[in-house]
Formats: sequence, C-alpha cells, structure tokens
Amino acid sequence: MSLPDISHRFQFRKWRGRNFEYEELSGELGEPGKVMTHRDVKVQQLMSRHTGEHAGHRIGIQFGAPGDARNLGLQNANMNTFAPRELQEAFRGSGGSYHRLESEWADKLRQGWRIFVTVRDTYRIGENRPFTRTVEWRETMPNGAQLPPRTLDFGNFNSPQRRNAFSQVK
Repeated sequence: MSLPDISHRFQFRKWRGRNFEYEELSGELGEPGKVMTHRDVKVQQLMSRHTGEHAGHRIGIQFGAPGDARNLGLQNANMNTFAPRELQEAFRGSGGSYHRLESEWADKLRQGWRIFVTVRDTYRIGENRPFTRTVEWRETMPNGAQLPPRTLDFGNFNSPQRRNAFSQVK
C-alpha cells in the first residue's frame, strides 16, 4: 500500500528585501509514517559539500514536505541533530534544538493534532547560508480548539565542524 503524497500542500516563496533575502516554506504537516517522504540526497550532498554544515530541511520530510532544494538550507549541524558528545559542552546540552521541536510536532500529530508551519530562512544578500531561521506555527487540538500562534527564532551560528571544514580547504 502506498502512502499519500502531500508534498503539493507546501508552498515555497523567495524574495529580497532592502538588506536581506528570504526563503520560506509553509504548509500543514502530515503525520509521520502515514505520508510519503521525499529526499534528494544528491542535492543535499552538493549543497553541504566541504562546508561542515548540514543541508537541513526547513520542514522535515517525515511530515510529507518536499525533499528538493526548495526545502533545504545550510545549517549548523548541531541544530539539526544531536551534538556529538565531544561538542556537547560547547553547546551546553545535547544540541538538536530544531530536531527536538520536530519531535514534539510528530508526537502531537500522532495524537490527532493538526499543525500548520511556516519556516523562513533569512540570508545576508549574496550569501548562501542563512543566519537565522524563524519558525511560526499554529496548532489545532483534536477537539478542534486552536491554540495561539507560536514563533521561535533559531540562530544559525558557526560551528566547530564548519570552522574545521574551512581550515582544511585553505
């Protein structure tokens, strides 16, 4: 049995302001394990090659979001996963703050919640790595009650992996 493909639900926008460029993906999340996933490993590898960064999905593919370049941005590897043990002291914890948020969404979706998400990466003009990721979302409880919208900003700070990658290139 094939899972439903909901990747068409997600909308991509890109625009340029006076000082910054923005890329945004938004849509209603599907329940992990019950929607088709999409991943373009080749595009991820090309984007992150020799950077020490992850080509991370703005909206995780576990939620049915598209897996192509529209849903990717370079990000600190410790934001996207759990920081390696040797880096946990530097990051004051296990890392993975964005990963942890996605895990919370997955748990709620499995309990019958509905979640609509907008993820916006902000770039300095001419750069290919966003310096911030803003996540806005609305949650609807299983009984239909809607919670107030929530927003989190994630700084996409430099990492030891990124510094190491650049020192090896020189």
